[in-house]
Amino acid sequence: MPSKSTSAKKSKPAADEEIVAAEEMPVESAKPKKATKGKVLSLIEDEKPKSRGARKEGSTGLPPLGATKPVAVEEPKKEEAPAAPAKPTLDERKAAALNLFEDDEKPKVRRRPADPAAQQSALPPISLLMEDTTPKPIVPIVHAPPADLPKPEFEVGESGEKIIHLKPPIVVKDLADKMGLKPFKIISDLIAFKVFASADKAIDIEIAEKICEKHGFKLEREKREKGAGVHKVEEVIVEPEPQVVEEVEKDKLELRAPIITFMGHVDHGKTSLLDALRKTQVASGEAGGITQHIGAYSITHNGKPITFIDTPGHAAFSAMRARGANVTDIVVLIIAADDGIMPQTKEALAHAKAAGVQLMVAINKCDLPTANVMRVKSQLQDIGLAPVDWGGEIETLEVSARSGAGLDDLLETMSLQAEVLELKADPKATPRATVIESSMVAGKGPVATVIVGQGTLKVGQPFICGPYWGKVKALVDDRGESIKEVLPGRPCEVIGFSDMPNVGDEVVVMKSERDVKRLSEERLEELRQKKLHVPRRSTLEHLFASIEEGNKKSLKLVLKCDVQGSVEATAKCLTDIKSDKINLDILHKEVGPINESDILLASASDAVVIGFNVKVENKALTTAKAEGVQVKLYSIIYELIDQVREAMAGLLDPVTREKVLGHARVKQVFKVTKGYVGGSVVTDGRMERKQRARVLRNGQAVYDGGFETLRRFHDEVGEVRNGLECGIKLNGFSDYEENDVIECYELEKIPQTL
Repeated sequence: MPSKSTSAKKSKPAADEEIVAAEEMPVESAKPKKATKGKVLSLIEDEKPKSRGARKEGSTGLPPLGATKPVAVEEPKKEEAPAAPAKPTLDERKAAALNLFEDDEKPKVRRRPADPAAQQSALPPISLLMEDTTPKPIVPIVHAPPADLPKPEFEVGESGEKIIHLKPPIVVKDLADKMGLKPFKIISDLIAFKVFASADKAIDIEIAEKICEKHGFKLEREKREKGAGVHKVEEVIVEPEPQVVEEVEKDKLELRAPIITFMGHVDHGKTSLLDALRKTQVASGEAGGITQHIGAYSITHNGKPITFIDTPGHAAFSAMRARGANVTDIVVLIIAADDGIMPQTKEALAHAKAAGVQLMVAINKCDLPTANVMRVKSQLQDIGLAPVDWGGEIETLEVSARSGAGLDDLLETMSLQAEVLELKADPKATPRATVIESSMVAGKGPVATVIVGQGTLKVGQPFICGPYWGKVKALVDDRGESIKEVLPGRPCEVIGFSDMPNVGDEVVVMKSERDVKRLSEERLEELRQKKLHVPRRSTLEHLFASIEEGNKKSLKLVLKCDVQGSVEATAKCLTDIKSDKINLDILHKEVGPINESDILLASASDAVVIGFNVKVENKALTTAKAEGVQVKLYSIIYELIDQVREAMAGLLDPVTREKVLGHARVKQVFKVTKGYVGGSVVTDGRMERKQRARVLRNGQAVYDGGFETLRRFHDEVGEVRNGLECGIKLNGFSDYEENDVIECYELEKIPQTL
């Protein structure tokens, strides 16, 4: 190739020097080189003529690179090389070729013209990168400052000991900080106690005390307060007490909306009357109402709000009263003019009396041709509700839901009754509201309709409601619009309960969400514990014990009889029982069988149901068993009165006293098919088969039970008198011995009187 030939010619003088040096070297060292490089030399010789011949054929007239006289030098060499191979010129070329090959094995340094720009852009050789011989400045070694150790936190005791105060759980890092040590030192000490823990793990108090003692400290679990012990009194979270209106300053009280409940028989137009009131308000432009399923709404009459509660059934009203929720201020008893007083009307009246609220009567359907208002008023007079126009105290109004007659008078009378009652509340007190109805709404969760009793209910307030807690997320008024606050006496829909509350429970606002959650957990735990215990209702058998404990001061009854005469006679006899210790309170008296409504009334009032010549409905039996209400049935009126009198005196069971009837002595023991029989002689009194007997042996009773057989000869007799022989076999007793005494006695029940 042209590059190789030019380089060979350039290095010819150097090759001559190498040949001389090679001749001076030993033969052993020179021969291997020539032997190993023979093939290379022959290839060089073969390639040179081909390259030159090709150059001649395609010659351009230019001399080879680096040769001054190409024709004079190259042609003689081509002719002399095959003819005289031993000439020095050939050897010199071989030596030069060998020298070139040896140089190829060595790393060559390419020497290029000095170009400042190229030198700056080229990378330095690897050798320069590996070995940096440039002198470096001596940098002094600067040690990092030691980390500041935490300052120990301790108190010096009276004896000079270092006291550390920590509350469990004791974390390794906290313990190290208190002692002013690094956590790894505490960890190394824990390993000695075979405890492997990291800095953020808690350790036992006993181990912590040993480690503190090792480092000269003393561990106390909690810091002592002056004049107090070591143990800290746990904070007891208590629900705020309801505000007593009489104890509040008059300047803080404001008039609130009256809460009115409509009650009555199913078909007497109660719901129609409520709809008529709503339509009246809608026509006047002052309408608004919560939807029907919520059960409460409010209207405005003469600029004053009035809240209504719709009670289609009486179970909810009883449940509210059972939980002590006296929400209603006024009860309006709806009676149809064509039907008069019906059984459901009397039951509603019993609910109203038990709640102890103001009562009004509205005689509906007065526009019908069959209406008889005078008959209704006469019936009211008979049951103790004398109308005002008849000289009584019960406001009685004639209205018609269909024609709208008397509705304005009804609203006006209700407003006057509210003014007379002077219903006031403190809007700045701790908010309390009563749940009227609750349900589970998709998208909202547990939702409850409440009526605010005191204070102002606002959005964002945490509250406790029975065993459940919550936070007011939203308030919806009677028009379905979101509001920020609700004043006392007004209904609203509350969203934000943790679970669906019970009807009648109170929503009580507290200071912090943490307190309501903790109180809810405590109440739920109490409910879990009480699930195993059935609540004990008032029963005739436990009344005396209740009086001793001071838990009961009155006996409440629900009386049901077969005819009206029996109801009046029984109620009069029970009322005539006088006692300074116990009061008798008849909540409801009615003719007919005992039904589910009677059981619910008794359950809500903690009363006893008494039936005279009546039966109990199947549904009422199931409800009584579930509610734990006692039902007593009698067929003799005197027995009923005596039992109630004994219950009022506190004697559940009559006093039992033994009366000895006679004795018999065993003369001989006989074996029979079914055991043994004592052949005896009656020594005094008599032996009666229906009474009880005991076996006396050496003055000690060895058996007490009843007679199985009492025979004289082979005949079964009911009685054996003094001086006669008989065979006595007692129930389950066969260990008779001679001279045993069989004592016959009876149990007398002596009733107690007041």
